[in-house]
Amino acid sequence: MSSERLYQLLPMLYDAMRKQLGDKREECGFLRGQPRMLDYVYHHDGCIQREMCDAFSLEASTVSNILAVMEKDGLILRKRNPASSREVNVFITGKGREVQQRLERVYEWMEAAAFEGFSADEKERFLRDFAAVTENMMKSR
Repeated sequence: MSSERLYQLLPMLYDAMRKQLGDKREECGFLRGQPRMLDYVYHHDGCIQREMCDAFSLEASTVSNILAVMEKDGLILRKRNPASSREVNVFITGKGREVQQRLERVYEWMEAAAFEGFSADEKERFLRDFAAVTENMMKSR
């Protein structure tokens, strides 16, 4: 049995994936944080900006600043929610969808590298268990 512990392995995994994504991100002209924000909006089109703050454990001003740059670049569109003037909905644009499709290839490449040598069942089991661990930690905040 390995003497490695979760708190030791997670930062190493995060750093390795962030570096790989960072290298590709820079090729696409993204700033730090933008790929995961675009991915979130792609999968939650029309989401409330506050949901993004919660999803990424970031301050509203940080999310707003990242989204402002993405909006300027034509990747997303922010609109005040007519039902609640305090809420801002975030929508992906056509350009954002195109960029997201390119990023999907990067994500697929990273996932293939991460799961090299794993069977499909092993990969599925790991992802299921990892999602459960993540959910447990999110609940305990």
